Amino acid sequence: MSCPNCPPTGAPKGAGTTTLVEGKQPTIALVGNPNVGKSTLFNRVTGARQKIVNAPGTTVTVMAGTWRSLGLRVLDLPGTYSLIPTSPDEEAVTDTVAGAPGSLTDPAAGLGIDLALAVLDGGSLTRSLYLLGQLAQTGLPVAAVITMSDVAEQNGEPIDVSALAASTGIPVVAVDPRAASGQATLDAMVGAALASQPHVQGLAPDPSAPGYTMGQTAGKGCCCDPDAPDCKCDHTGQLSEVERATALFEWVEAVEAKARTPREDPATLSRSDKIDRFLLHPLAGTLIFFGLLWLLFQMAGSWVGPIQDWFDGVFSSTEEGAISLANGVGQGISAIGMEGTWVESILVNGLCAGMGVVASFFPLMFVIYAALSVLEDSGYMARVAFLGDRLMRRIGLDGRVILPLIMGFGCNLPSLAAARTLPSSKQRLVTVLITPYTSCAARLTIYLMIGKVFFGSHAGTVVFAMYLISLFLIVGGAWILKHFITKDEESTPLMLVLPAYQVPRLVVLLRTTWQRAWTFVTGAGKIIVLMTLLVWLMGAVPMNDADRGFADPELAMEDSLYGSAAKILEPVFEPTGFGEWHMTGALMTGFVAKETVVSSIVTSYNMDPEVDAGNAEDNGEDLGKLPQLLTQSLGESAGTGSEGLAAFAFLVFVLAYTPCMATVAEQAKLIGGKKTALAVISQLAIAWVLAVSIFQIGSLFIS
Repeated sequence: MSCPNCPPTGAPKGAGTTTLVEGKQPTIALVGNPNVGKSTLFNRVTGARQKIVNAPGTTVTVMAGTWRSLGLRVLDLPGTYSLIPTSPDEEAVTDTVAGAPGSLTDPAAGLGIDLALAVLDGGSLTRSLYLLGQLAQTGLPVAAVITMSDVAEQNGEPIDVSALAASTGIPVVAVDPRAASGQATLDAMVGAALASQPHVQGLAPDPSAPGYTMGQTAGKGCCCDPDAPDCKCDHTGQLSEVERATALFEWVEAVEAKARTPREDPATLSRSDKIDRFLLHPLAGTLIFFGLLWLLFQMAGSWVGPIQDWFDGVFSSTEEGAISLANGVGQGISAIGMEGTWVESILVNGLCAGMGVVASFFPLMFVIYAALSVLEDSGYMARVAFLGDRLMRRIGLDGRVILPLIMGFGCNLPSLAAARTLPSSKQRLVTVLITPYTSCAARLTIYLMIGKVFFGSHAGTVVFAMYLISLFLIVGGAWILKHFITKDEESTPLMLVLPAYQVPRLVVLLRTTWQRAWTFVTGAGKIIVLMTLLVWLMGAVPMNDADRGFADPELAMEDSLYGSAAKILEPVFEPTGFGEWHMTGALMTGFVAKETVVSSIVTSYNMDPEVDAGNAEDNGEDLGKLPQLLTQSLGESAGTGSEGLAAFAFLVFVLAYTPCMATVAEQAKLIGGKKTALAVISQLAIAWVLAVSIFQIGSLFIS
């Protein structure tokens, strides 16, 4: 009996299931396991032609872009180990592959996937082949690229690319996503695959398989005679669950046997395994991790400072003879006869000062993101999650919570987005509540400025202490919430694949670092400049001096709307040691965005005619008169000799109090307005109690 579901003789199984539509931009979906270089490959082929989109009906983000050399639409799907979804991001992958109604590839919307490009990990070929086999069962045309083939060779298990292509029946090329070479070969392979629509041989499309492509017109069902003795179909003409899994594993074993040479001595440890003996040791690994953190912040505090001052001075320095934007604007204002007017004040003390602060952030963010990129690209970041798994279980959380929290040290917003994929609703709630205690990069700029002013060469150590306190707050907060929210939560084992260690490529590292630093600075820069102008505007409105008009050069900042609002908070913060209006005013703006705290402090001094603040930067050679002014301010509120203690209490308050408004808004989306309001009130109370405790207890030891 002939099989009605089989393609014509000689055609690959599943052939004819996808047809390129003339005039329609073809779509390629990158599918692969986590940490296989899929996103690096996406960035390489798309360059800047990419954007972030949400999978419809979900909070899962997908990168979409244009393959520059081929003009194709490319989707970078979240990393997954299987098309059988166990989390929202994996479900988004399965729906996108299947072209489910309303998805990014819904055929009804004229979309669809014209080619699935499977990204295979040469260092873990078995796991990648399993996902490739599942793609074969969806009926999609497939091509493949192998990454980390160098890791396979180092492990003594080189991959024969030609044999892999022959055994799978699809085009396969080995690429290094981090290198610029091989682009022409990759382009040629993808272009030919789009034209030939290759399908994996040895595995037939199965309508009951996860991710099966919607709306196919050929290749449905298994290609065998249902009455034949060796047919593994059930009575519907489809593979049963057990038979499908058996066929898949048999196929993976057969393909791998032809494509990879087994290691001569399986007991020999790989290079990564040898390194992990130290980095994953409970004691040594933890000490190494904290040592790396200390080195990172010491570097940011000691090495980057002079560069920051120079960047700031280029925009905001008003020193005589200095080449800066502020001096250029001042000369232009003088040339048109508006010297000493509010126009000069807003442009020099407002706009240029704000731009100077933004510019000073760039070298700092560049160094921080470069260090983080090294940790990520080398494969070390996954080890951090492994090291912290045991601790997470003691405080009632799953080890998977660690990765979202690690992201929070860059920015709380992506951390909250990542928390949405956690399978446990109780753990999601706890994670959302403790995420604001992960000290984001915006707070780092405050730590470094205050640290350099009050602690000098020990600024890096003070910053390191802030991150230790951040970890303490995260762990302590989760432990407390464990008794109310996750007390009945069952512990599940952490499933985490550790990628092989790699040496980051310099060009890729610099490009990625530049993009991340530039994105942060331009995004935060808009807020900083706007808040700086707002502080200027509030400082230009007289409140307690009837003899002064709007933007009067002789109007003391303390007597302005800004100073009056800030002075209302002075009694509240008097027990903390920093109950002084320059500091409390900065905390007001920091409620909107932490990046504005530094600019608010600088602007509040720059606009005050009663103090000779200069530019608070002294031509970029140092922090200028700012240390003297800040020390004087805290000396008045905390008492002479207690300025450093008050400054430390201020940093702890900045760490613990309410995050930026964008984070608060995202929290409200995830857990609701009432819980978010309660969380905000709790954070303010905890921050105040911590700051008061530090100052009051510390004062007992200061004579």
